[in-house]
Amino acid sequence: MHKDKFLSLAYVWIGGLLPLLKPEKKDLTGKTVVVTGGNSGVGYGLALQLAEMGASVYIACRSEVRAAKARNSMLESCPDAKIGIEILDNASFESVKAFAANWKHGRIDILAHNAGITLPPHGKEFTENGYEYLYQVNILSSFLLTGLLDSEGKLAEDLRVLFTSSVAAHESSIPDDFSVAKTQLKRDPQIHGDDRLADRYSHTKLLQVVFARALQVQFERDPGNKRLAFSWEPGLTRTKIFEDVPNARWDLRFWLVSKVMPYVGIDERQGSATGVHLATSDSPDVLGNKGRMFNRMKARWLEVDGYSQEKLERVWTRFAADADISWPWQN
Repeated sequence: MHKDKFLSLAYVWIGGLLPLLKPEKKDLTGKTVVVTGGNSGVGYGLALQLAEMGASVYIACRSEVRAAKARNSMLESCPDAKIGIEILDNASFESVKAFAANWKHGRIDILAHNAGITLPPHGKEFTENGYEYLYQVNILSSFLLTGLLDSEGKLAEDLRVLFTSSVAAHESSIPDDFSVAKTQLKRDPQIHGDDRLADRYSHTKLLQVVFARALQVQFERDPGNKRLAFSWEPGLTRTKIFEDVPNARWDLRFWLVSKVMPYVGIDERQGSATGVHLATSDSPDVLGNKGRMFNRMKARWLEVDGYSQEKLERVWTRFAADADISWPWQN
């Protein structure tokens, strides 16, 4: 086992005993931030901390009621915070397209793809668009949204894109011979994972790391590039991620994590600290590890670090086919 995988797994259980993470405080006045799923969990912690630094933060989530509740809570903690609300449902391409088309708040400086689910809604294996549920919600809609915003000139020249991944990414792997063809109303084990729900979740978390890596490669095609992409794992954070999930549908690993979370999990502020660090820091450790996965504010090895450019291109091609978007790989 690679030492970084061992450390990531160990941090799940001992994160609450480790020294507190302290991202550098930066002045983000004039910066525009979008945090998908910013109404709860580590997304809430990320949105709040960036707002405390002066950024204009937009919470993008499915429920306007939940978003308003989160905004009110943030304003109680930081009365001067600039918090906006936008509706975005990753289970619907129509919602994603509407978000991109209707964005009127200037160029986005920090785009944090945090929205995601652990399990699909009961009885639903595919979204209304015909894709495996976890795959569309956790990664494919993020690809579509980023591509649309980029093509419409709504992303800043010094953009930072963040993907909230998970230690679960270490438990998955993508073979070299996967299909790049558009696949609907059928589960593709090589891209979506096997029958186990935990494996399907892990696959999406790994694909987020792959997209961050591939996106950075694309950014670097521009000789004057200032854009950055990262993935990061928050550690075991005390969130509501397992709420409203029937016990009968839980994978053993999910069940175990849900039981220990209240005792060994870290709070939302600590869980989002690495994301804050990647969104704001210009340290050599950050700028020297573009496109990589971070845990506890340090770059960590993952199998994706060994992927060839050809493999990254194939994943990109599959995403573009499934998202039905003309956002080709630039050689």
